[in-house]
Amino acid sequence: MISREITYNNLFGQDIDGADFCTIDEAPLDSTSIAATTVARDVWSNGIAPVGRRDDTQPYSGAVALLIALLALVAFQAPQLRRILSSLDTDLLGVRRRANAFDSHTTAESRTLALLLFLGCTCQAILLAVAIDPSAVSNGPLLGSITALSVGYYLFQYAAYSVVGYTFTDNINAAQWRHGFNLSQGVLGLALALPAITILYYHDATRLLLIVALILYLIARIAFLCKGFRIFYNQLPSIVYFILYLCTLEIIPVILVVSVARRLDQLM
Repeated sequence: MISREITYNNLFGQDIDGADFCTIDEAPLDSTSIAATTVARDVWSNGIAPVGRRDDTQPYSGAVALLIALLALVAFQAPQLRRILSSLDTDLLGVRRRANAFDSHTTAESRTLALLLFLGCTCQAILLAVAIDPSAVSNGPLLGSITALSVGYYLFQYAAYSVVGYTFTDNINAAQWRHGFNLSQGVLGLALALPAITILYYHDATRLLLIVALILYLIARIAFLCKGFRIFYNQLPSIVYFILYLCTLEIIPVILVVSVARRLDQLM
């Protein structure tokens, strides 16, 4: 056992009567405890050596710059964006059987919606590229090709919905359906901006972010499909046409887009 004498002094440096010393029993220190104490003392006195943060965003600087530029442009359109979001429940989910005099959309609002649509195409292209090959985003020509593919897919959908609306319903319902499609894709683009930017910085969360993006995409599509079902449903046989519509415009084109994106990744 180790004995330690501790002398208590009063404020004037003199010993206090009756408390000259006391004895404290301590366990003997082994070599492991001494080594641990030495290491802890060195860390406390010298600090922990800093570790440099690995910069993995350099290959993706073009994608990051494009997303930030688009978000900045959207921020400048805040009044129009607020108006679009405030009418989201009626324009995306509601169906009116006759035109409303207050349904006119200004040029600024249409420009903001077009900006959101392009943001959505860009975010979808980034997420699709990462899902196919994590290194695909660093390939500028490949990312540009997938973005062009995403824009082409949107244009195909818009043209197909216009044809279907012209064929199976009147002009008012067809216009509401097209506007609901644009609105769902524009809001989806705004929602996908955060996962698209985050996935470029935090590669460990790629799987989680892709799942979140897929859930957001499905929510947007389900909301649009509900609007379409309310517009086109007439009698029980119309359900057959609706199922054919789902297979033709909602399932097969998505499979083709993913297949073409994979092919582009192999070629580039």
